Amino acid sequence: MFSISILGQNNKLLNINTLNSSGDVNLNILTARQTSYLRSIYSEKIEATKELINGKEFEPYYAKSKIKPLLYSDKKRTASIITNTRRYNNLTLQYDTFLDEVIYTDITRIVNFRFPMIALNKDIIDGFNLYFEDDSLIFRYFRLSDCIGKNLKEGFYEVVYDGKSKYIIRHESSFYEREGLDNYKYSPKNYISVGDAYYRIKNRKSLLRLCGGKSLEIKVFLHTAGIKMRKADKSQILTVLKFYDSLL
Repeated sequence: MFSISILGQNNKLLNINTLNSSGDVNLNILTARQTSYLRSIYSEKIEATKELINGKEFEPYYAKSKIKPLLYSDKKRTASIITNTRRYNNLTLQYDTFLDEVIYTDITRIVNFRFPMIALNKDIIDGFNLYFEDDSLIFRYFRLSDCIGKNLKEGFYEVVYDGKSKYIIRHESSFYEREGLDNYKYSPKNYISVGDAYYRIKNRKSLLRLCGGKSLEIKVFLHTAGIKMRKADKSQILTVLKFYDSLL
């Protein structure tokens, strides 16, 4: 048997203001103080800090649109954000493909009968991740300095593959009007790099041109695998690039 010292009740919580008229502890006041004290200690762990909640209030401008510009808005997900200083997990995030903005929903409070939505400040965000049941999307913010000489414009890109070759997707939406209503057409763009710069891949011809001396092997691979580049999805393009890298 031996004794050890541990932290007990914080004495600062027990003062004259927590006592009732008979001198007994007022449990309601004490509980409230304990809750406040614990939240002040663990707030870094249990909620987003002021660093993250930094931006402007976001108004759902697409409310009357049949097609909304939010990426996979109907799919359940969890999310995380990587800032200049740390990583935040288990967040409620949406990505606006028209405005190229990350939308954080603060579910800890209600303002005007709804959870506040905040378009986060891009200056503090290095990237964010969206985790769906069938896929995980890893986004990185390509700043202007990252885009010089790479045929890219500043903004968020999904990083699909980062091997000898590289594959990123720009998730974009364009505006159009139909029957008097605003709508948004989702048009993702695939970019591949086999050197320093990125080039948009629209079809088989643009891919083969990019592959240079390995174009014949890639052409045979596409035919054998039955991949049509105009209709190829993300996983098919990823398969092609992994095969390309194996040839190097």
